[in-house]
Amino acid sequence: MKFKTEYDVIVIGGGPGGCVAAQYAAGGGSSVLLLERHREIGVPVRCAEAAGAAGLLEFFDHDHWIIRKYIKKFRIRFVSPNGTVLDLNHNSEAAVLDRKIFDHELGRMASEAGAQIVTGANATGLLIDNGHVKGVTFEYCGKKISVRCKVVIGADGIESRTGRWSGIDTTPDFSDMESCVQYTVFHDSIEKDRLVFYFGRDVAPTGYLWVFPKNDGTANVGLGVNGPHSKKRKAMSYLDSFVNSKYPKVSVLNRTCGGVVCSQTLERISGNGFMLVGDAAHQTNAVSGGGIVNAMKAGRIAGKVSAAAVKKGDTCADSLSEYDREWYRVQGKMNKKFYKIKRIIDNISDETLDDIAKKMSEKPEKKRTLVNIFKYALIGNPGLILELPKLFS
Repeated sequence: MKFKTEYDVIVIGGGPGGCVAAQYAAGGGSSVLLLERHREIGVPVRCAEAAGAAGLLEFFDHDHWIIRKYIKKFRIRFVSPNGTVLDLNHNSEAAVLDRKIFDHELGRMASEAGAQIVTGANATGLLIDNGHVKGVTFEYCGKKISVRCKVVIGADGIESRTGRWSGIDTTPDFSDMESCVQYTVFHDSIEKDRLVFYFGRDVAPTGYLWVFPKNDGTANVGLGVNGPHSKKRKAMSYLDSFVNSKYPKVSVLNRTCGGVVCSQTLERISGNGFMLVGDAAHQTNAVSGGGIVNAMKAGRIAGKVSAAAVKKGDTCADSLSEYDREWYRVQGKMNKKFYKIKRIIDNISDETLDDIAKKMSEKPEKKRTLVNIFKYALIGNPGLILELPKLFS
């Protein structure tokens, strides 16, 4: 593999945020190098693989094979701590992706736009001149390589080193961390068109457990446990208890685990010659923990801003801060509100959850909506209640 001595933009990390950033930076006329430390784009999978259709359709045409293959209408079911079943009136389309295939396609799109993608390339540091990021050092096939650039986009996940190297404290509060574990399983009783969410302190303290069916007859069954609670009992212990009870003799085809930051976006996500994208910038939805589409939105903004900055020859912090402002306008402001909701519902008792499920189950089906559920949960917070229709539209 041959490398140029300098690129306009170097992206560290080949997940959805990194690939989309590379695509849009290259599409804006920049020379782009994307470095992925794993041997393959899309590996390992560290998420539940679910995403809303509306978000995906911002990046793919309606006739794209990704949309045809994965998007369909799912019914949604909530199960409260005491077992009360609440089927929602929620007909939005969604996708349960195969992240390996999905991320490969994003990588292909970035490459088609002109980005050079290299896997097995482990970033080891940044080149910094007078407080301005000017390049990246990395290891590839046993060799230590230094390449200069005008902008570095750090999309290297929750454990992001790019942020730390550039002087940003990316450490989340322990209470905002979710310890997550997931099994891909096959079991005859799993419904093919229903997303199921289980709640309760005995199931997933301050989080939830999910059952997301996939197109191939398997399903992702996983949960997230809040950091302080995971110290008392491991997330895998909660999941094993559920699976052994609900799906005895299940076939487990794959196991994955990792952490999810459910916090507000970092106060600063850019600086002299660099930007942070996706989990590296804490851009997940704090209520759901979902991050795929948010990372792609951030990557699109970062790619466009970096290409424009390169063209005008100004990649200082003031110029790149357009990324911070645009992110806040597009998604960050909404994420801030989701975080406020998270802090409130983290403290809701099992008894309250059971009461909400009972009251909602007695309502006509058309009234059983996400907005109405959260109205019950947020009593005493009228400002947030008024925001719910926009947040859950």
